[in-house]
Amino acid sequence: MSKPPAVFLDSSVILAAAISTTGASHAIIVLAEIGFIRPLVSSQVLEEVERNLKAKAPRALPYFDQLAAALNWEIAPEPTAEAIAACARASAPKDAPILAAAMAVKPARLLTLDAKHLNTPEAKAISKLAIQSPAEFVEEMRAILAAAYGPTEKGD
Repeated sequence: MSKPPAVFLDSSVILAAAISTTGASHAIIVLAEIGFIRPLVSSQVLEEVERNLKAKAPRALPYFDQLAAALNWEIAPEPTAEAIAACARASAPKDAPILAAAMAVKPARLLTLDAKHLNTPEAKAISKLAIQSPAEFVEEMRAILAAAYGPTEKGD
C-alpha cells in the first residue's frame, strides 16, 4: 500500500480547524484522521497554534490537545538560517521559517489561510511548492474523486 500524500499545514489551518468543526480547514484534519493525507508541520507551527489558542480561543485548547495526540504529525526539521533568509525575500519575516521548513520536506501541498504572506506568487516561485488554501485543496480532492468514480445521482 502506498503512503498518502504529505501535506504541510500552516498554523492558520490548524487554528481554524481547532476553533470550528465546519469548513475546509476542519475537512483537512478529517482527511488526516482517516489517513487520506499525511500531515506535516514544524515545531514553530505547533507553538504558534498553541500560543494563539491560549490568547484568542482558550476553549479550543482541549480539542487541539486531542488533535495533537490523535494525529501522527510528521515534524519537519528546523530550517537553516540560510533557508529562512532566502524565504524572507518572498514572505513576511515571521512566515519565512514556515516556508523554509515546508521546502525542506517537499510536501505535495502547503496549505495556508495566509493569502497575504504565504499563498502568493512570490512564495510559490521561491519555494517551488504547490501552495493552496484548504478550500482549494478540498475542491481539488473533489475533482480527483469525481474523475475516478464519476458523478453520482442524488440518492445513490
